[in-house]
Amino acid sequence: MTWTAINLSTPSALQAVHTGLQECHSFAPGELDNSKARLAAINGSANIAPNPVAATASGIDALRQSMKELLQSDGRFVCTHPYLHPLGDRRGNYSYLTPQQAVEGMAAKLADPMDLPPNGDLQGVFLLLRGVDNQGFADTLGTFNTIFPVTELQLAERRAAWLATLEKDKLIQATGPIHPTWHEQDPRRHEGGKNMDTTLGPLVAMAEGYNQENIRPETELDALIEKKRAHLQTLDDAWTNLTATLQGGTGLGLVLDGNSGSIHRQLLENTPPVEGYKLAAACCWIGESGQMTFFRELLGL
Repeated sequence: MTWTAINLSTPSALQAVHTGLQECHSFAPGELDNSKARLAAINGSANIAPNPVAATASGIDALRQSMKELLQSDGRFVCTHPYLHPLGDRRGNYSYLTPQQAVEGMAAKLADPMDLPPNGDLQGVFLLLRGVDNQGFADTLGTFNTIFPVTELQLAERRAAWLATLEKDKLIQATGPIHPTWHEQDPRRHEGGKNMDTTLGPLVAMAEGYNQENIRPETELDALIEKKRAHLQTLDDAWTNLTATLQGGTGLGLVLDGNSGSIHRQLLENTPPVEGYKLAAACCWIGESGQMTFFRELLGL
């Protein structure tokens, strides 16, 4: 067999799907108009018994507002860790930052004339995470990030974990593939196949929607009840799992009140004790007292 010119065309199976949808597609607009007219004719004529569960949810707006106020604060955040210039000591690829240096760097940031915190009465919530070596530091950061991920701490965790195995990993010489390999094939990985799927898919979905009308209302309602039952159980399980993870302690915490200047001075006066740690990361959430409620309670301060 020799090379021959190709002739691109829509696969016959897909063309058959489109053809099979035409009858359903042509009748749909008129039937929608008829359904709307029938609905308008009976609107308000049926007496509907209120759901007793709905009465217990009458105060949900206040609960939603309370949650919104707790989680949508406008405070500010900053983090110091060994891998930020010019903090700490550097020796080649390695960086070191003691807890004392981390707190001093945080205090210096609070007094940075080019990037000052807001004015007025403030509250600062501080977190200090420490490690004796890179692996221990990465483990401590990982424990905290598992409970409450913070992007800056996740980046520091990744760097510490990389440095922990650097001496061994830098001797590994990666080799590229030396021959072509077989891969799993999906037509939709190609733009043409994906376009056929996304173009024909909505037509199939439209027909599937009409096919649902072949199911008895009792069957649909029973399935909906079971679906809501399962959803409630899923919500309960998710909350139980979340509260179970928000336990334990992985570092030190501190809460300071005042303006930016007094918080800066208090932080310098509260230098952590010298305990032999050579790696540390410090976080500060700062804002009005009410804006710090979530972080203060999260850290148990």
